[in-house]
Amino acid sequence: MGSAGMAAFVAFVVGVTTILSLLLGDNPALFGGVPGSDELARRLALPGDVLLRLVAIVIAVSIVIGIANLLFAHIGRLARGKIYSAILLASFAFTIYWTITNKGDTSLLEAVQVPIESALAALLFVSLAYGGSRVMQKRADVWGLLFVAVALIVLLGSIPLEGLAPVKAWSDWLMAIPVSAGGRAILLGIALGSVVAGVRALLGQDRAYRG
Repeated sequence: MGSAGMAAFVAFVVGVTTILSLLLGDNPALFGGVPGSDELARRLALPGDVLLRLVAIVIAVSIVIGIANLLFAHIGRLARGKIYSAILLASFAFTIYWTITNKGDTSLLEAVQVPIESALAALLFVSLAYGGSRVMQKRADVWGLLFVAVALIVLLGSIPLEGLAPVKAWSDWLMAIPVSAGGRAILLGIALGSVVAGVRALLGQDRAYRG
């Protein structure tokens, strides 16, 4: 068995073990009240719990390595006089200091995140307006008009003015029904894609296991 076959075999064993452990573990009712079902369910849940803890540890270590790599890269750029690297390193050091000295205080996060979200919302407005104008220039059909109309209704409905109350009602309906349906369809597509990718990995059909 080559390295690719061994990797596929390990992925299959680990994946099946984790799935069975999560499905059967910590659920004594599945065993119909058989004596010792509580202990059996606990033992079946142990492999999945251990593997999930290992995954969490690996992810945490990966995040630490990524942060360290980012810092070292910008330290090297700082030596070449890159001003943005100096800003990033100073912001990182100040954030760590603030987090240690002010436990549980999220005012710094809110002071940075809220202006950034507002700026992104403004950029979204400009992008939608520009996109609508480009659509009408290149494709002045029913779908282009529908896109521009929906974008205008949603954007005008987000303006807090009393005279735009009817527009806000339409905007709320669009966000609650069509947008929600589209979001759920995207989530279903992501879920199905994840299932297919997982099955391919378990069966060793993924390109990474073919060598």
